[in-house]
Amino acid sequence: MAAASRVLIAELDSPAQARLFESGAREAIAELTGMLRIGMLVSTEILVTDAMLLDGAYFAALGPDGVMRELGASPARYPLTITGVHPTLRDGLQARLQNEDFRWSLPALRGAVDVPEDVRRVWDEWLRLVETGIIRYEQQTVGGAPLRLARMPAVSPDERLLVEEARLDEIRHRSRAWLEIDRLPLSEPSREIVRRWWSDAYLRMIAENAGADWVTFGAETAGPLVLGEHDVEVPLSTALVAWARESTAATVALAWDASGRQRRSLRARPSWSGMRALAFAATQVAAVPSRQSVLRTSIAKLLIALFVVALAVPGFGIGSVDNVWTWAAFVGVIATTVPFESLGALRGLLARDPRVRFVVHRGAAS
Repeated sequence: MAAASRVLIAELDSPAQARLFESGAREAIAELTGMLRIGMLVSTEILVTDAMLLDGAYFAALGPDGVMRELGASPARYPLTITGVHPTLRDGLQARLQNEDFRWSLPALRGAVDVPEDVRRVWDEWLRLVETGIIRYEQQTVGGAPLRLARMPAVSPDERLLVEEARLDEIRHRSRAWLEIDRLPLSEPSREIVRRWWSDAYLRMIAENAGADWVTFGAETAGPLVLGEHDVEVPLSTALVAWARESTAATVALAWDASGRQRRSLRARPSWSGMRALAFAATQVAAVPSRQSVLRTSIAKLLIALFVVALAVPGFGIGSVDNVWTWAAFVGVIATTVPFESLGALRGLLARDPRVRFVVHRGAAS
């Protein structure tokens, strides 16, 4: 079965965006931008739910033009696809504004009454790009993907029993799940752990129904995920995650163009080797040797060449395995021809980020 060509990122969930922004908007924007860049590199297209977009602090802070700039994208190649249960994005917004029980995560919005003007302006910008077709909107279909709840989160045995008895695995709607979690006799920190645990499974269900991959950058445990029959979990390099966060938008755009072959190979055959190949193509796209290193390498190669020529003079016996100068020339050639900087970059990509879980979905929906 074919691999998906888009990814849903768990940390784009609106409550998760709000938590990141609590520690500072600048840091949150840098983190979320890095995640979006990774998503674009590994899966070309990023799937965003209407709740993530309309109620997300990141998308409200940057707007569609700001997100496009951060990703090095363009209107002709906007990397977001929005999905929701309503026929249109505008219908999804109106439904939330009319729902008094909807829990808004935007710091500036705690209810549908007196929506700040700057929030409405950003909503209008997103609606305009969707309604003009620059950003694609897809209505979610009712699929058969299960709610894949992973290992129970780190709560006490008594609390774990209460969660199991609540049968949260049978609930397919977030509003109802959170209502049931609020009714559990748990401490608020424990409730938050359970909410995140259920939300991860909920987002994976949406991703699978849309034929998309799923990734989280904040996994609480290195334990095994519950995978579908044809799903594949692929590690991500720590160096790639750091590069995506620290690079400029121009570098990311160039890396996206330069890594097309590696991205297609990864999609066709997801593996750790394929991920490292993609990471190398992306992270080395702007690597430029310094003036000093070029001079040192050139001078060294010239000296080695002169040395070999001198050894070729009759009487030196160059070429004999018993001649120490033969081995000196051999070592010198290796030292000046082996790409040690590139090998060092490859070695740096071997470290796997323990908190990133990337699941390539290869089910029928794709």
